[in-house]
Formats: sequence, structure tokens, C-alpha cells
Amino acid sequence: MKPVMKVLTFGLVLPQLLAAALLPAPNIAAADVSAAGNKRAQVERRAKLDNGLRLVLSQQDSVPIVAIKCLVDGGARVDPAIHPGLAGFTGALLDEGTPGRNSQEIAKLADSLGGSFSAGASTDWMEINAVFLARDFEQALDLVAQSLAAPTFPEEEVERIRKQILGGLKASEDEPGWVASRAFDAALFGDAAYGHPIAGNPESIKALRREDLVAFHGREMTPSRTICAIVGDIETTTMEASARRQLGAWQPTNAPAQVEARTATKAPPAGTVVVDRPLEQANVILGQTGIARNDPDYFPLMVMNHILGGGGFTSRMTESVRTREGLAYSVYSRFDASRLPGPFQVVLQTKVASASKAIALVRQEIGSMHAKGAKAEELAAAQDYLTGNFPLHLDSTAKLADLFARLEYFELGADYLTQYPERIRAVSIADVARVARRHLKPESLVTAVVGPASRLAEQGIVDESGSDQAP
Repeated sequence: MKPVMKVLTFGLVLPQLLAAALLPAPNIAAADVSAAGNKRAQVERRAKLDNGLRLVLSQQDSVPIVAIKCLVDGGARVDPAIHPGLAGFTGALLDEGTPGRNSQEIAKLADSLGGSFSAGASTDWMEINAVFLARDFEQALDLVAQSLAAPTFPEEEVERIRKQILGGLKASEDEPGWVASRAFDAALFGDAAYGHPIAGNPESIKALRREDLVAFHGREMTPSRTICAIVGDIETTTMEASARRQLGAWQPTNAPAQVEARTATKAPPAGTVVVDRPLEQANVILGQTGIARNDPDYFPLMVMNHILGGGGFTSRMTESVRTREGLAYSVYSRFDASRLPGPFQVVLQTKVASASKAIALVRQEIGSMHAKGAKAEELAAAQDYLTGNFPLHLDSTAKLADLFARLEYFELGADYLTQYPERIRAVSIADVARVARRHLKPESLVTAVVGPASRLAEQGIVDESGSDQAP
């Protein structure tokens, strides 16, 4: 899953920032109650409102804070083919005006209360976040409810955000990591759901009008697709009563669309895409289609990837490409498991002159894992790390709200937290070998390289996308 942020910053997100772990969900959702030292790191109450909205509630009284996290299924995954970036544009305006407040009044209210309030979009959902003092819960919930149900999309704010998105897209062209990510996604997914940036492209953003945003909101943002997690120093019965009153009034303006049915067919991937840029460092991403979050091989793949390239300085790729050969300062691999199968990718930067050698080493490590699996000591180290860092992901009320919302969204079950360590420890050497053989495809890797095309061609790295101009 790509990160959820205010859409106007999407163009500046570099893949390096995503290297902490295999997937966004385990990075946050990997939590052991006893290890966290939090006796109530669990959902205490669930409820479904008459309009279909699902509530996930947990009282946490360690600090007088309340966090609200709402996810609306859809996101950039449901962008119309002719309007890439529509979900991102819409998400950026959810907190920029409601019937009772304009954007300045919303921002001033949040500031005056010492809280934070934001909205945005990701590949799979729209999102609203609020973190306030518990005493201001009702006002925080009002901000959330109004922004979900009745954003006004003021024309002046639409134009202001449009300019910021276009500025971000223009600036992103100077970020080789983002250019490589865009080229890789386009080559791997084509016109499918994950083939375009969340921020869209300049042509689409210029063409979108306020009416398009209003229509998207009415069509795609409905209470029956929404999950709201509320965590903080408030009794769950009070949380539920307030949420029923404020969020329960939200009624859809249109019949919900069938999200999954509207995903496009993946295009046959190109072998190599070269984006010509006058750089001294080549930015490289190579990979393939990975898994969806509900894949039964999720946990073995998490462990396998930690050994291969997700484990920082302990991973095989870092040892081979960085430590032994000195070809890259950073190299990592990750599976992005989303609602639909996302990418498996390896990301690195290397001197242009060593691009071919670095790519060959990465392919060699993928091939070795595919053919031979892992060693017992590698498995033990990966399991120790993945079970030992749980507390780092539960150190704030906001993180818990994010955790609970994601667990509910992916329908991971009430016992996910308590079972997580056991599922990691249950992964065997045979499991790692099996999922490596099944999911790694060394002969079918898509490669995107950003760098000087002529110098890359001298090493045999040429564009194979079949187009006259690389993305």
C-alpha cells in the first residue's frame, strides 16, 4: 500500500522512505500486547451503524488523548481511466470546507484546540485523521463527520489545491526515485488499478472540474464503505453514542458502486524501461506482481523478504550489493500487499557505470532465494527481529487507531494481535523455500532505470517498452 498523505505531497515521496518492512500492514499491525507493555492494546467494542458505517472502539487511558481514523474503501484504485488522480484531488479537499466552516476556520479550530486534523487518499482508500485532547472529542468528531459526509469543495480551494498538486508533480520530475517508481508501476500494471500515481498527471489534474470531485465523493465515499477507529481516554459506550449521533446521520447520495468489479486488466509488462535523465547516480527499481493482503502466504513471505532484502543491514541484498561490492548505499526489497495484488520490488541507487552489475547482483540474490530458500540461522534472526520490534508500533494513541482501522479494513480477525508472534514463529525453512519458489519469478522481472540512456545502453541496459519515449 502506498502511503496515505495529503495528495499534494505525493509526488515527492521517495521509495526509500518505504523500506522499513515488508508491508505497510505488518509494519504497523505487528503488535504483541504483552511486549508493548499496553494491557489494553486491543479493540474493546465493535458496532455497525444503521447507515452501514463500521466502528472500532478502544479506551486507552494512559494519556488524555483521542485519535480518530476513518478509512473509506476505494482510493486511487477506483480512479476512472480518463481521470487519474481524481481520488487524490478529492481527498485533498475533504478538510478544506464544510457547511459550517471554511478551510481557514477548520484549521484555526484544530490549532486552537492543540489538535491535528487532516485528510488524503491512498491507493486503496480515502482517509481522515484527527488527534485531539479527549475533552475535545465531540468537536473532533464533528470535524470528521462533516468532512466525510458533506465537504463543500469551494471553487477557490479547488483552484488552490490544483495549483499545489501541479506544482508537486512538476517538482517530482526532479526526484529520480519518484520518476523510477512511476515508470515501474506503469510498466508492471499498465492501465490497471495500481498503474498510475495517486496524484495523477498534469493533463488529468488540469482537466478535472469541481463537479467531477463532487460526483466522485457522492459515488465513491459512502458510509457502507467506511470504517472509523476511535481510540483514547473515553469510555467506549460514550464513543459509540457520540458516533451514532454524528456519523450515523451520514446518508449516501448515490447507490454504492461495485469497487472490485471496476479494476482494469493488467497490461503485459515490459522487460526494461529506461527514463533518460542526466544523472551520475542511476535509480533502479525491479520487480514483479506480488500478493494481495489476504494471501495465505503473507507471513512466510514477510519472513522470506526480511532475509532477502527487507532486513536492513542484515539482509542478503545489503550484504551483497552494499557491503561486499560497494555498489549502493541503500538497497531493499518489499512486497506491497494491498486490496489487490500489489508489487514486489527491489529499490537501489548506484553509480551509472555500475548499474548493470548492481542489477545483475540483485537478480542473482532473487534467483538464489527462489532456488535454495533460506538458512536456519537467517530464519531465526528474521523471526527474532519481527517479533521483537512490536512495541515500536504501539507507542501512541494515533498509531493504535491506525492499527485498528487497518485490521478491520483487511478483515484480519480479532485475534490478529495475539496470534501475530505465533504466526511468525510458525514459519519454517520449508515454508520460506515454498513461497520463494511460488512467488519469486527471476525470469519475469520488470526493471525501471532512471539515468543517462546513452551510458546505460553501453552496458546493455536499453528501453524495451516499445514506445518512442520512456515515461
